[in-house]
Amino acid sequence: MSKKPLLPTPNALLKGKQQPDLVEVPARLVLALHGSGGPTTSAFSAAVGALYGISYALRFARKKAGRPVFKVGVLEGEWRAEGEGLSIYETPSQDSWRWRMQMCVPSDATEDELGGVVDAATTKRGGKLEGSEEAQRIELLGIEPARFARILHVGPYSTEPDSFAKLDELLLEHGLGREPWHVEVYLSDPNRTVPDKLKTVLLVKVD
Repeated sequence: MSKKPLLPTPNALLKGKQQPDLVEVPARLVLALHGSGGPTTSAFSAAVGALYGISYALRFARKKAGRPVFKVGVLEGEWRAEGEGLSIYETPSQDSWRWRMQMCVPSDATEDELGGVVDAATTKRGGKLEGSEEAQRIELLGIEPARFARILHVGPYSTEPDSFAKLDELLLEHGLGREPWHVEVYLSDPNRTVPDKLKTVLLVKVD
């Protein structure tokens, strides 16, 4: 009997509820790609496409090599803003947005392994990632364990401030502060889900 495929994304990033809570997110290894601007830009779409493409390529390469099979991780986004006079309690202009999109991979993945997969994917004639500069910029990044305030946001991305307000109330109740950035874990595909039913886990790091 074949073993169940490994899911590298930790449950702490997947199991949020609509009532906020505090959670310890364990260390993890991700494929990551940095960028700037809002999620409607072509650069953002290209980055997401490259991450998915390389994640699946890594999965198939490991399976072919007889290594443990894993499920492609859920897409995560780490968002922050850069500029003067910014507040963590207000939504800044998208021109100031900086993001790191990422997907978890098995903890034994290596730089050499990633390099081989990227090289194969970007040089394959006629492939979706042929010549992709985004794919060539993907890095393997280790993320340290940390404590977060977490909530499941149900609805369009434009109403996320309502859920962040609930997180801030929880932190105030516990006398805690937070870092000026947040993580979004996308449980729904916006191309297949109506805005009112989108599910996104929001996390802010407790400082």
